Amino acid sequence: MPTELSTYASAVAFGQGHLFTFWDLLTAVERGSLLSDVESIDFDKIAQIFEGSQKQTKNNIEERLLPPEDDICGCQCELRKSNPALLERYYQTALSAVHEGKVAVLLLAGGQGTRLGVNYPKGLYKPGLPSGRSLYQIQAEQIRRVTQLAAQRFGSLPSIPWYIMTSEHTQDTTIAYFQSHNYFGHDPKDIIFFEQFNLPALDFDDGNGGLYKALRERHILGDMKSRGVMYIQTYCVDNILVKLPDLHFIGFCMDRSAECGAQVVQKVNPEEPIGVLGMVNGRYQHTVGFSNCDLCNLISLYEVVEYSEISPETAALRRSNGVPDQISYSQSDGNDPASCNERLVYSHGNICVHFFTRQFLERVTHPDILNLMKHHVARKRVAHLDLATGQQVTPSEPNGVKFEKFIFDVFPLAERFAIWEVPRKERFSPLKNGPDAKMDCPQTSRADYLSYHAMLARSAGAKLAGENSTFHSVGETNEAETRALLEISPLVTYEGENLDCLAGVELHGVNVLELDDQTGKPSLRLVDQKRGEL
Repeated sequence: MPTELSTYASAVAFGQGHLFTFWDLLTAVERGSLLSDVESIDFDKIAQIFEGSQKQTKNNIEERLLPPEDDICGCQCELRKSNPALLERYYQTALSAVHEGKVAVLLLAGGQGTRLGVNYPKGLYKPGLPSGRSLYQIQAEQIRRVTQLAAQRFGSLPSIPWYIMTSEHTQDTTIAYFQSHNYFGHDPKDIIFFEQFNLPALDFDDGNGGLYKALRERHILGDMKSRGVMYIQTYCVDNILVKLPDLHFIGFCMDRSAECGAQVVQKVNPEEPIGVLGMVNGRYQHTVGFSNCDLCNLISLYEVVEYSEISPETAALRRSNGVPDQISYSQSDGNDPASCNERLVYSHGNICVHFFTRQFLERVTHPDILNLMKHHVARKRVAHLDLATGQQVTPSEPNGVKFEKFIFDVFPLAERFAIWEVPRKERFSPLKNGPDAKMDCPQTSRADYLSYHAMLARSAGAKLAGENSTFHSVGETNEAETRALLEISPLVTYEGENLDCLAGVELHGVNVLELDDQTGKPSLRLVDQKRGEL
């Protein structure tokens, strides 16, 4: 037993001496690995986090919760109808920022595809599209398309830095995948991989809120500053419909001088397990009592409230039932009183697409700020060794806790916050579960992606055979077999432009619209005469 080692003494002092139970059975290499792992643990910090978690109770958040104020909200659907010129202004504002090299995208890609039934990173997953594209390829090509749009508008091709946060379990595989695909046409220096940090137990990632420590300690913020990046869009890897970068969203946040923003979809079903944006505690003067940080400003406490934090009764409140005071609700519903009244009070569903200014990130990644951020606690089943037998035990009930920080934990620190609502059918289709599931699975993601492309094709003047039939992504009917399908390469169009070739075309079977390697123009390719099973 290594009693002479300070590492062992520290573990014993915090009641963790059992970590060395099998020390005498280990080889020299294994002992070195164990010591390295234990030395990386800040036992004092873990003890403080655990003590704080024991004090967390079912708080009375409902007593302090209000819907978002109207003046910080924008709605893409409404502006399409009521003020398309303003929507275009947002688009052009962001495109100009892209041209100036001020925009970056940041991907949260630490997760494995375990729930999808695969043992590799989620971004490598192919959801069964006619082209065989993976999630990473879709996202990479979208970013390239926006640089091309900026070049067409301003005359020179800009770069959009793509920061990809991995974990120790996904870093090497992810980098190798990009290398093997020639970075999907990007300059390798514009794709920056960095690893998030971990907390025990056991080696769980520190949630996507671990991003903030990684941004500072992996020198990502310094890299952004050296490139002139001012605005960052963050997103999760498993949303097949995410728009990268989302120019309307970024332009809206820039127009509002927001330093932090959230993209949302309307939550329709109160039982949907999705967090909502709310204002907690109203407004208050927040003073942080430490030096080297000037966070002493008037702050709106906008937070993501998890669906488990409010009662079913509160989640089901509709405007027709009466709503909290001071909220006018005019922004998102146009002039339709019925729509306004039937909308849920807490309806701004968080989809983990966010906007930050670099200066805001530099402020909130100050170590003293990070230490103030609370850890969320989730009870988990944690595999462990039986200390008597040395055999691994997989518990049937939760026996441990997982500490996490979430990316939205910094929202309350924003002086100027913005909320941008997007149409769900165009911007949100998460891929969480394997093919055997009935929701948030490859079938639903694929169906949503192709439905969006069908909408773009119809807007361009195309007709899809059987488009009036009902499309079922799981268990298709015979009627659906006759429906034409179209996948459009992200390199062809960003949001419906450059589709003149589809005007007057009637599509049958399964089709892919790609850029021709020789001409660089869109070229339609028939993949299958019949729709078949995708």
